[in-house]
Amino acid sequence: MQEVLVKSNLKDMEKTMAMYVPLFAVVNAKYNGADKKECPRIIALDEAFSEVHENNISDMFKLLEKMNLDYVLNSQVLWGDYETVKELAICELTKDREDDIVVVERFQWNGKEKVIVLE
Repeated sequence: MQEVLVKSNLKDMEKTMAMYVPLFAVVNAKYNGADKKECPRIIALDEAFSEVHENNISDMFKLLEKMNLDYVLNSQVLWGDYETVKELAICELTKDREDDIVVVERFQWNGKEKVIVLE
């Protein structure tokens, strides 16, 4: 029974990765076919890579980098601090349950370490 569950989970993770690759390819093709080559090459994902296994997320970022796509990603757990990401601006939004104030903490990933940005 355990072997069946493991195969099922792997299958689901592979399906999720298989969904992102064509999506990125279509976006890349659209931008490559654009009249203005200097246009921003942006893709936005909500709950980015939430179903992708941790071991494969680095590969997803590598693919985005290879296609030269800029991205805005939203996630409750994803920081984007992977060796395949050269640099990244990160914002963490937090809200106290009692207050109506959202606090933004900024970080910078330089490909090696994540540091807080103090203003």
